[in-house]
Amino acid sequence: MRDMTAELGVTVVAGFLGAGKTTLVNHLLQHSDGRRLGVMVNDFGALNIDEALVDNRRDDLITLSNGCVCCSLQGELSSSIESMIKRRGGELDHLLIECSGVSDPERVVNVLGYPRIRARARLDAVITLVDAALDHADLSPALRHLVSSQIDNADLVVINKTDLVDEQTIAQLEQAILLPGSRHVRATQAALPADFVFWPASSEAPMFRRVHSVSSPATSIEALGLETLSWKREGVVDMNELSALLHDMPQQILRFKAIVRLEDGRVLALQRAAGRLTSWELENWQKGESQLVFIGENSPSLWEWLTLRLDMLSE
Repeated sequence: MRDMTAELGVTVVAGFLGAGKTTLVNHLLQHSDGRRLGVMVNDFGALNIDEALVDNRRDDLITLSNGCVCCSLQGELSSSIESMIKRRGGELDHLLIECSGVSDPERVVNVLGYPRIRARARLDAVITLVDAALDHADLSPALRHLVSSQIDNADLVVINKTDLVDEQTIAQLEQAILLPGSRHVRATQAALPADFVFWPASSEAPMFRRVHSVSSPATSIEALGLETLSWKREGVVDMNELSALLHDMPQQILRFKAIVRLEDGRVLALQRAAGRLTSWELENWQKGESQLVFIGENSPSLWEWLTLRLDMLSE
């Protein structure tokens, strides 16, 4: 989305101890497709990056051969984020913030809302990992409350380590911890497709593009039983129809982001992040088109419904 907005996109990675947060961060580093990623973590030593990727070290800054930058999150959170953006923001395409396993991501979300930070960076999503092999009933009441808060504050919940338990255990876990209608996927080894975080490039997409991934199972949207749809139209979008679509959008749509040109000349960026729909005005969008990107469950009726509704946006 770097070409869609000058602001730095931020993804917060949360989850209890051992849920797979660092594994997910490493997975995204390895599948960044040339994007320059910044990573902030509570404890640098916890980021187990392959030695072969590291080609330079200096204090709290590590430059990786694939163009990523990692620094330790030390001291007061807001000043650390501001310092990261000030020092490296112009060189980055996306920032990943890995929370401590015993922290609530709401704190990070609140800090990203500070005016001096949101002027340079914008929250894209909170992704919370849950260990399917962990017996959450064995946790203390305080820790169960923490895990619940991590899940409730998530834009997307990843039930991880599903290869270690049977289907019945997974289903029981999902029923016990997820809120009704929670957007969630299952994964092994935290292999979340990069499209959930970085988004597919839609600027070259045809007017409609349904994507069935052909990449390896470890990084495939299709392997999770999901699809993506990119939509593009020249000219303005009917805001009433768009508002109705967003209001009616089923829970099976897990991720959504858009750039829309309106009749009054404004250009809005929209996304569903941290469980809510947000929008902001873009001043540097030079194209005459509108673009929308969706990721959701592989359900023919879902995509037929969405296609019909999208047809109404430019009528």
